[in-house]
Amino acid sequence: VFPLLFAAWFGLSGSVDARLVKPDDPALHYEGRFSADHRFAWTGSLVETDFQGSEISAWLEMARGGAAMLTVVVDGHPRAMKVSGGRKRYLLAKGLDPDKPHRIVLYKRSEARAGTVRFLGFDVPDNARLSPPPPKPLKLLVVGDSITCGYGNEAKRVEEGNTLENENGYMSYAAIAARELGAQMQLFCWSGRGMARNYNSAETNTIPRLYGWTLPFDRAEKWDPARFVPDVVLINLGTNDLSTNHGRKPLEKEPFVTAYRAFLQRLEKSAPGAEIILAIGPMAHQPVQDWLKELAAESENRFTLVFPKAASPDELGGHCHPSVKKDREMADRMVRKIREILSVSRPGGAKK
Repeated sequence: VFPLLFAAWFGLSGSVDARLVKPDDPALHYEGRFSADHRFAWTGSLVETDFQGSEISAWLEMARGGAAMLTVVVDGHPRAMKVSGGRKRYLLAKGLDPDKPHRIVLYKRSEARAGTVRFLGFDVPDNARLSPPPPKPLKLLVVGDSITCGYGNEAKRVEEGNTLENENGYMSYAAIAARELGAQMQLFCWSGRGMARNYNSAETNTIPRLYGWTLPFDRAEKWDPARFVPDVVLINLGTNDLSTNHGRKPLEKEPFVTAYRAFLQRLEKSAPGAEIILAIGPMAHQPVQDWLKELAAESENRFTLVFPKAASPDELGGHCHPSVKKDREMADRMVRKIREILSVSRPGGAKK
């Protein structure tokens, strides 16, 4: 019987002695961008461990914003959990078989603008055992906008738009693809942001301008790219650049290509030899699609991938963004493309 899971905060039962597993415990594995004091905001930021014990809780607090949504995964079974307020203990699972290992994952499913959470550790029975999960040899970086964040992908109607509850970054195409590939992933995405200009017509705080920070609203801690050197990078930006919202003029080629080229050079400097996929879609394509082909032709390590538009109403989520069904279809395309690239450039999965 699958263990009973809770989304409220409760202590461990009085029948067991509890101990705190601190955030710097070597049994814990992190993915994404975490600050020195274990705050995280970007979609896909996660902490996981292999756990043997009867029940496990997490100490969490909102460091910024009113609430955020996480996905709790126990032995591959995901569920949503809302985090709000100050320091609280959230019971993740109980009734587990203590003689078997259980994979426990806490995953940030709402995007960066929806709140910053601080991870303060796990509460476990005193006799519980924890160990780090097996390493994931492939490292994947995905940079994007609302499409990559999973904006409104669980919305029942287009008119619902995006809410804290219906945005599921755990089921975004990038996250699904990473799990299929068994890859360690870093997501860097934010709704409305672009490569050269944003959806709201602003040219400040575009994705390249934000990329150097560990947290989106805290400029005190720069991100050190040496902490995560990807083997494969996928960039899906350009949709917001193409927007003519607020009566602005159509996107011009030169500023977009210049900004894109500079960002590519920045990534290639920090991850030499990485395979880089320049993607676009499924909400808009041209003329960015043609410009990406030109940029890809400048290096043998660059490739292109086009995600087709939704083929049916059930592939549309909030505000015509991809639904979870469309995310799965996009993930399939992404996985095929990455496997195709790696089979040629790195036979057997070995690095070049």
